[in-house]
Order: sequence, then C-alpha cells, then structure tokens
Amino acid sequence: MLGGGKTLAPPSGTRLRDRLSASFSSSPFSSPPPSVQLTPSSTPLAETSGSPSSNGANPQEEDAILFPKVYQDAWGAEDVSRSDIDRARIFLLRIVSMSGDTTAIEKLRAILADPSYNRTVPALAYAVQTLLYRNRHASFTVTPLLQAVRYMLLKARVPENPYTDRARAVLDFFFDPALQRNLSPLPPGELIRMLYPSGRLKVCIIGGGPTGLASAISLAERGRGKVEVHVWERRWIITPEGKVDYPATAKRRDQVVTLQDTVTNLLSPRSYEALFAGRPERVWPGSANIQIRKVEDRFLKHCQTEAFSGLIHLHAEGVTREELAAGKCGDFHVLLGTDGAASWVRKSYFDGYETERGKSYALGLAFDRGARNGLPWSQPLNMFLTLGQTRYLLNASDHDGRGYLNMQLTEEEWHKMVSVDGQPIHFGRPACLRRPDGSIPEGFDEGRVFAPSEDRNSPLWKAIEDGLKLFGFKESEVINVVRIPIVVQAVREGVHMLPLSDSSSVTRPHALVAVAGDAAMTVHFWPGRGLNSGIKAGIALGDEICHALRGGKFAGLELKAMKEYNDFIMKLQNREHDKRSIPILNLSGSPEMLGWLLDKARSVPDEVAIEWLVGAMVQIASRLEQRRDWHFPPEANIEPQIRIVLRQLHSQTLREMAVSFPWPTREMTGAEVLPIRSTKPMEKVAWLESVWKLLDRDSRKKDASRGASPGPANLYENMRMNAQRSKSPMRGRDLSPQRSLSPPGEMGNMAAQMEGLSMNGGLGITNSSGSVQRSAGTLSRRSAVKERVLPSPVSSMSSNDRWRHPNLSQNLDVPCMGGNGDRYQSPAKRSRSPGPIAVSPVSPDPAINLTRMLSVKRPPGSMFSDAMALALFRVDDDGRIQDVAAR
Repeated sequence: MLGGGKTLAPPSGTRLRDRLSASFSSSPFSSPPPSVQLTPSSTPLAETSGSPSSNGANPQEEDAILFPKVYQDAWGAEDVSRSDIDRARIFLLRIVSMSGDTTAIEKLRAILADPSYNRTVPALAYAVQTLLYRNRHASFTVTPLLQAVRYMLLKARVPENPYTDRARAVLDFFFDPALQRNLSPLPPGELIRMLYPSGRLKVCIIGGGPTGLASAISLAERGRGKVEVHVWERRWIITPEGKVDYPATAKRRDQVVTLQDTVTNLLSPRSYEALFAGRPERVWPGSANIQIRKVEDRFLKHCQTEAFSGLIHLHAEGVTREELAAGKCGDFHVLLGTDGAASWVRKSYFDGYETERGKSYALGLAFDRGARNGLPWSQPLNMFLTLGQTRYLLNASDHDGRGYLNMQLTEEEWHKMVSVDGQPIHFGRPACLRRPDGSIPEGFDEGRVFAPSEDRNSPLWKAIEDGLKLFGFKESEVINVVRIPIVVQAVREGVHMLPLSDSSSVTRPHALVAVAGDAAMTVHFWPGRGLNSGIKAGIALGDEICHALRGGKFAGLELKAMKEYNDFIMKLQNREHDKRSIPILNLSGSPEMLGWLLDKARSVPDEVAIEWLVGAMVQIASRLEQRRDWHFPPEANIEPQIRIVLRQLHSQTLREMAVSFPWPTREMTGAEVLPIRSTKPMEKVAWLESVWKLLDRDSRKKDASRGASPGPANLYENMRMNAQRSKSPMRGRDLSPQRSLSPPGEMGNMAAQMEGLSMNGGLGITNSSGSVQRSAGTLSRRSAVKERVLPSPVSSMSSNDRWRHPNLSQNLDVPCMGGNGDRYQSPAKRSRSPGPIAVSPVSPDPAINLTRMLSVKRPPGSMFSDAMALALFRVDDDGRIQDVAAR
C-alpha cells in the first residue's frame, strides 16, 4: 500500500457509523466555499503571505495526503474473499449513506446497480466523475466524496498501474494538482498518511516557434511524466507519414542568431545535441551561431522522439481567442503565450500591463551563398566590421552560407521600404531584387521588386549597396528583402489569472496565463539576445512549474505558484532592456536619433571618418583576439584588410558609419540573468567570480577618481589646458556655430555635444551648462590629415569624468565584448592600434578619434546590490549569499 498506511493518532474507540457521520460537516456532493477567490484576469501578480502549506498538511509532508482513520475501517480488513471492486462498492455506499443526501444516495445506487460501471475500480470512479461531478470541479477545495474516491483509488493501487486512458483520466481528475490535498478543516480523530500521486498538470502553448518548443521540451523533461504539453502552431502541417513539419511553401525566418553558451548549457545533453546536431558554429566569444529555421526544425523533430511520447502533443493548426473560449484547446491549467511580438495572448489578457520603451527601424536582406561557398570574408573580419559601427549588422553562418544583413533606418528611409506596387514589405510579403539580366526571381512577380533598387543613383540605394559591399556580398545572392519594425516593449507582469469564461473546457474555476519570449518582451535585435531570452524563459517556466508541482503549491492555482517565474521575467527585462536594448537606442537606434546623426554626417571629413572606423575596428580586433574564449587564430594584416574593404564604399556611407559609433559594449556588460534551478554548480561559481571582477573594477575606478592614482580624467584635463594654450591656428580658433541645434526627441545632451560641428571637421567641447568650449588635438600619425579638430567627449558626466576620452590614457578603454569583467587593454597589448600609445600630461599629442557624442546613463554606484538583484543569488541582511536553488 502506498505510504504504508501510517497512523498519526491513537484510536478513539467510537463506533464506525458515528465516526463516519462526524467526518462530514456538509453533503459529500456539495462544495465548501472556495478558499481562493477568483479575481479579474487583469489583476497583477502580488506578494502573498501565509503558511507554507494551505491545505492542512504538515509543511514537511507536502507530498502527502491525510485520511480519517474511519476510511480504513470502512474499507475493511484484508480479506482474500473480496475483490477490490467489491470493497469499493461497499465503501462508497457506506460513506454516501452517512451523508443524508437522498438525491446523492439514489444516484450512487443507480451507478452501483449498473454492471457496466462496476467492472473495475477506475470504471466506478469514472462513473462518479462523469455522472455526479459532471467532469468539473466547482471549487479547488475537497469534498468528502472526492476524498473517499481518492482513498478508494489508492487502496486499489490504481496509481501504480494506470495502463488505460480511462485510468489516467480518472487519476488526473481526482488527483488534480490544482485541488487541495486534504479536507479543510481536517476531521477529528485518527488520521492516516499516504503518498499523494499528483495528476498531470496540463499546459497549453500558443505558438510553436523556438520559444514555444523550448518551453515544451523544458516542461516535459522536468515534469518527469507529471506534465502534459499541447503546442498549437498554424504554420505546421501533418505529413503523409503522420509527422508534424513545415510545408515547403511556409514563410520561414532565415535570420541567423547567436545563442550564448550560458543559455545552451542549460539544456539537457540530449536537447543540446538535438539543437546543434553535434556541430555548433563558434563565432562570437562564448556563443554559437545558428539559423532560426534550424532551431525550429531541430526542436520540432526532437519533440516527436520517443522520449516525449504522450508528454508533448503537437497540433498543426492555429488558435484564436474566440476558439480558445469555445474550448478548442480542451482542458488545461496553464496557458502560455509564445506567439511572438504581435501576441494575441498578451493583447487579450495583459491589456494595460504593457510598456513601450522605444522603437527602431531596420532593413533585412536575406542571402544564400550555399554551403560550398560559405561567407566572402572570414567570421573574425565580419565581427570587427560589425562592432565598429551600428549602421549595419551581419549575422550569418559560414557552415551553409546563409544569413541576414541588417541596416538601421531613419523614419524617412523606413517609408521607402516598399515594393514597386507601393505595398510595404515584411516577412509575410517580402520583396526581391532583379537578376543581372533584369528577370524576376522565382516566386515573385513584377510588383514585388524592391522599389529603392530601381533608382540606382539614389542615396538610399547606395547605402544598401555599400552594406552588401562591406561584407563582400553580391546582389544576385540576396533572396528577399524585408523591413523590420523593432519595438522595445514588455509586460509589467508575466502571469495573470484566466477566468473560466475564456475557456469552456477548463474543468476548474480558472486557469493561469503566462507569456514568454517576444510575447513577454521584445528587444532590439542588434545585440542579438531575443532568442536567448526566449529559451531562458522557457527553461525558467519549466523549472518553476515543476518545482511548484512537486511541492503541492499549485493547489488553488494561485498566482504565488508562479511568482518565481514572474520575478525572473521582470529581472530579465531589466537586464535586456536597460542594459542592452536601451543603450543601442540611445546611441543611434531610434529613427529620430539616426536621422539627426546622418544629417550631421555630411560635415565630417572623409579622412576623419575612415581613420575613426579603422582605429575602432583595429582596437576591437586586438581586444577580441586576446580573449580566452576566442575561437579563431589571429588575423594577419587586419588593418590593411579593413582599409581595403572600407575603400570600396562611398564617402557618404563611411561618414554615416562613423557617426553611428561602435557598439556600446561597455554599457552592455553585467551579470546574466539565468534560471537558477537549471544553472549548474560550476556555472554559478563562474558567475559569482564575474561579479567580483566587476566589483573590483568599480572599486579601482572610485579610488582613481578620489586621487589615489592619475586616471584618464586627469590626463585629459591636463591635455585640454595645454591645448588651449597652443599657438596652432587650428587649435586656437572656436570653429563652432553660436546657436544651439534642436534635434528631435530627447536629444538635449546630444544637441549640445554636436553644436560645434563644422564643415572642416571641428567640434567644440561643451560643459555641463551647455556652453561651447574649444577642443584641439591631432589625428593619428597614420592619418593623411593633420591638425584637425575632432569631436569631443560627452559633457553630462561628473566633474572628474567630464573630460575623459577613450584614447587618452595608458589603459585604453576600447569597444569590446562584455561578460569577462576585464575591460581595459594595456598599451603592450594593442600594438595594432593606430596612433601613439602613451600621453604625457604636458605633451598633448594623442590620437583623438571621432568619439561618442551622447551621454549614456552611468551604472549605479552600488554594483554589488545591483548584481545580486539579478536573481542568481539572494543576499541576507548580514551580507551572506543564499543559493535560491537550495530552497
């Protein structure tokens, strides 16, 4: 017998009939008032408090169920002359007879008199389920009859042998994980404890993209047979072999994404192997490139392996809100929306809880060179060219020669992204480029030719053409063109309640609804974190649902059961929005900002633009190649290679690339937000070490700012004062206009810093009040142009940091990839970087490049609290670190 039938209290000595009667405070068929009040679906998740166990059980015995000792007496002593079905019929009739409910007694007697209901114990329980309960729980609390049926099923050992669909359905109904475990209050007298065989938690996933499939795999693997997942996707079809797949005509996403090792290491070994097919393509440090369609194909195939038989059910059709309400998806406990940025799940159930942080526009050119050809340039060179500016972004695979070239757009350029018939181009209706002979590619018609490609002399087409040249692609290799709106937004809560009115097939008062992936938050894809966030969210969902399921915390389907997942989504939003997407938007990502920068680009001299780009890219190359997780041999003659590539581009394109600036990798560094229950012990240690590096670096900066050592701010201040005393005509003149610019949007700081831009390359330095001061310096000794005044540092920093410049310290602060905590490159390690290495306080001869022209919000002073708030660890009031997974 399960649990051994342990007695928790001594016998009371009362008669069986009196003890049975005392066990019922109401009719066994009427539900006590529900302990969980249903609130509207828009009610946000709130903090809850109370006992760890709300169902009357000992907190240490949350996987147990308690029965009155009288149930054991009513079942009778072990007697080989009676079968389990005979014992069950007598047991139920005895208990119902004690209730005094004549209607219930008559219904039960009718069931017991019908031979078709009395062949097996599961058949008898199923008759009670359908005829008396009508397949629905009116509340989450337990009635005496329901508890009696549970006891009957346990005594007959049905949970040990659920061989039939009926037996499985009966166990799922009477041991529903959303129901309370015990009668409340517990009946007086003796109690016996037995193990609680929780029924399956049913999860309905809307959207079968990478996030939806990763969530299904996570739930099935972690649920260990206790979670059943149904995934609905309208793009799928059923093949003649009975498999779910994509049709050849399906619109697929050809983008190549970069999956971080910190994310893919969370996958089980079998899922990791299924994802990369034993061949991860190492490109960016600590990550691997893969095409989105491959992620979908491989995860979809993995879901249909024998390991997930009966656990993951794939439905090749879409679902609307109206269909959900009509019961199309059947019964479920949790509805998960992974249906993308335009999620109807989010719009329907999280209305009013969405926040838009900003937007950007991009053009995407999908290309296919074939696996034999690979990519024109090496992957390291592609990375250096990408990180040195933010106008163009390449994500591509050298394994199969496919990928996407993206280009950030201004508002004016966005509206020109149409086909020749005037229709906007998007993933559902992409445009094409004509072949060299003027013909139209297969699958397109004349009206879907990309309109800007018809005007070869337009500035817009030249910019697109130069983007292809930058990475060595030909027009004939482009297979389609789309425009991509990038809206950085998120929900303010990740979990809500779904009322019964939104699904007629839900067999309890309500369900829960959650969102993940782009349905929960959309990010700026330039830093390449959207799919990483979606997979992490799917894994975190599986972790928290299965953790709550094992502890009985799903009783009542209260929001607190999903609180940890909700907290994870909120912290993930903070990391990916505030630390990654917003810096890109602030730099050049918003259409208004980019438009204003490109308008000013015309005033930047050609030599300044190309020297700035070469300098930034060479420094990035030197930086990346020194990382321990760099996967390529050092590139020979990297500076000549970069110069050869850049010389192919139009002058205006070079200027636009220069003023778009390198990636703000400094602002993107920080500890990652990971699902703690899936994070391996060694990875937790590595994460903590990275936090200490950040703390140590922050401490050193503070010491330097207090005068402990000569920092870059002091070096630059001395250089600036010497420069103002210079006799050079170029250094002594204020070349800036005397009126303030008025760029659109929140660009006050930017306006002040760009105020001094002039046709000869001058740009004044502004102080905190916005007045213009003079700046001077020389170009790199490798530059063809000497003695030009170049852009100056930002002005909205503290007094110590106001005159800081990346190239004016012996510890060169260069654009670099984040994550390893080591931010500065020593002079000895940057032999490839143009210009002088050291700067003397009395000899102002640095290589002043085109520097960042806007203020970026500085990180908070207390990095320890900020890092610890990212969810991997929690800190007690006394400073001790707690591992959340150990709870």
